[in-house]
Amino acid sequence: MKKFIYKILRYTNYLVIAALLLSYLSVYVNPAKAWFLAFFGLAYPFLLIINALFILFWISKKKWFALIPILAILIGWNYLSSYIQIPLKTQKNNQVYESIKVLSFNVRLFDLYKWNNDKNTVDRIFEFIQSEAPDIICFQDFYTSTGELSENEIIKKLGNKHFTHINYTIDGKEYNYGIATFSKYPIINRGSIHFSNSFNTSIYTDILIDDDTVRVFNNHLQSIRFNKNNYKFISNSKSFKDDERMKEILDISYRLRDAFIKRAGQAEIISNHIQNSPHSVFVCGDFNDAPVSYTYKTIKKGLKDSFTEAGKGIGNTYNGNFPSFRIDYILHSDKIRCHRLDIKKVQLSDHYPVVGEFYLSK
Repeated sequence: MKKFIYKILRYTNYLVIAALLLSYLSVYVNPAKAWFLAFFGLAYPFLLIINALFILFWISKKKWFALIPILAILIGWNYLSSYIQIPLKTQKNNQVYESIKVLSFNVRLFDLYKWNNDKNTVDRIFEFIQSEAPDIICFQDFYTSTGELSENEIIKKLGNKHFTHINYTIDGKEYNYGIATFSKYPIINRGSIHFSNSFNTSIYTDILIDDDTVRVFNNHLQSIRFNKNNYKFISNSKSFKDDERMKEILDISYRLRDAFIKRAGQAEIISNHIQNSPHSVFVCGDFNDAPVSYTYKTIKKGLKDSFTEAGKGIGNTYNGNFPSFRIDYILHSDKIRCHRLDIKKVQLSDHYPVVGEFYLSK
């Protein structure tokens, strides 16, 4: 009986190992060609944990089979560093001429619909930003109104010392939604990157810092667009009947599939702009995709990830009901060095703000 159980466990472990290897493959394959692979990339942290548990089990039983899941994890060791960082050294660079603090934050429309159940959320957001005193701010899910949260009021709340680049994807008479970059340094050029069939968008902003220019890409890639039923199912699937449960699983799967495919196309467009930038770049924003994804790998091409360079701990940035992944990033050119990267675990949005301190090399 024991041999039979071990055999079942070995075959189960083989399946989990295969799934882990497929997650590694997912970053190289456009979801438009094989969308199912993107689900393996999304599941990477869970597949990693399951394999780690299997390793502990096989070791406890003194079975050589533990070497196989160990090897599978080692093959994708570089992916692990995108999820968790143990700081072993401090980033140093003596040949610098400017220290820059960058903040990227999906503010969820400044809590327009009172998701936080806190009437002071807007004030708390701006108090937090003022306490951080960033030089460059990239907002996603940016919102203004002709009432109490106008552009001028936001500038005032930030301290009246900012140059602005704002692009609205929905520009109404009273309410406006979009993306925005604020800078304490002069902005000398602005551009927008539009995506077809999407309310998501990206902008790039050329910022003059002393005698150098950096291009800041601020991105908000395709959202999954879950509805109320989807979120209800994610938080409590047991409240659904069997037929309703299957319907919700399929609906969530289709929404994820469509978002994977759209983001892949958007990532390729952004990557093309990055590769053709005449300046060193910061690439900030809400990618709506985890590090083990085609989207992340495509955008990151030729860039450094500030979290893997100078972050610490578990790099989760999403604060909603869906499993918490790192989907908000600050990437940068090789000429730029990251001295410090923090994911601020403040309860102000369904995303945590990402704050980095950088040096421009001579």
